[in-house]
Amino acid sequence: MNWYCFKLLFFLILFQSCIETNSSGFQFKDYDELTSNSVNIVDSISFRYPFRVRQKDTTLYVLDLHGRQFYCFQLFYPNIANKKKFASKGNGPEEFLSVENIRLSSSGDIYLLDANKETISIYNTNEDSIKKEIKLPDELLRSLDFALINDSLFAIADYTGKCRINMVDINGKIQQKLFQIPTKKYKDVSYSKIVLAQAWRSFIDYNPGNGILAMATQLGQVIEIYDLKKNEIVNILFGKYGEPEFTNQGSYAIPNGIMGYSDIQVGNDAIYTVFWGTPFKDIQRDPFNTLEGGDMIQVFSLEGKPLQQYILDRHITGFSVNERNKKLIGLDVNNEQQIVEYQL
Repeated sequence: MNWYCFKLLFFLILFQSCIETNSSGFQFKDYDELTSNSVNIVDSISFRYPFRVRQKDTTLYVLDLHGRQFYCFQLFYPNIANKKKFASKGNGPEEFLSVENIRLSSSGDIYLLDANKETISIYNTNEDSIKKEIKLPDELLRSLDFALINDSLFAIADYTGKCRINMVDINGKIQQKLFQIPTKKYKDVSYSKIVLAQAWRSFIDYNPGNGILAMATQLGQVIEIYDLKKNEIVNILFGKYGEPEFTNQGSYAIPNGIMGYSDIQVGNDAIYTVFWGTPFKDIQRDPFNTLEGGDMIQVFSLEGKPLQQYILDRHITGFSVNERNKKLIGLDVNNEQQIVEYQL
């Protein structure tokens, strides 16, 4: 009798856990199809891999991840024309080995993350020079994304597996270590936490107005929402594909699930993401005919409620949303016209 009760209790717990797991998978009730609007290109501009775009009034800042001579471009908008190239490629003073992300401050300065040099540089485009180069702490492992909290504090995604976010000040000192990787499947692992952190590489963004920092996994389909004013978890959302799938090979995380998100923006009213959803087996089967980028814009409330999904007529890598006029500027690496625009 006791053994029977034990088995019954076990299956009830298992059944309940299945219900909870399935209920955590977010879904969108419907979707809208969007067609890109034509953008007036005044100058011929060719990027190798346009990855990030930021907008400030009538200026666009575009990060070319694999730039030939320069990583960053300042462009006139809405009539796209060259204004300035900066962040020159090289190993010399005021040159960059890489640029992973570009951030604009309220004071007009530009912050650039160089993972290879392990620095964040404050760049002044008016003087065309670096005001300050911040050496990141040695304990951080190849930082691949960061968000600007204010002019003197950054949130940097952690790749040691010891925490989720490092708060680093303008002197390169860690002030806080926040949160943990929200894995359900790999809580008890025999391999290094660094491997798990690799698999959970995420893109991040922060809005100083509402204090919300959000992260979107490059692999799998997980959205993390944190309130940095309270240092609290707002929500952890697991989509249809769940958390990143990978195997551990030689202390490296080898992905075997899907390409997930490639950009995220925390607005005043909502959180915007671009989602690929491309299985790695399809990429491996036909790598030369697989489009780069995602054709789905997924929008969530600041609390994590799925609001809207848009299906695009193109695949984009990075984007910027203007919530006032409901316009989205996207970057398409698959076509000659690489800057596109959508009305949400």
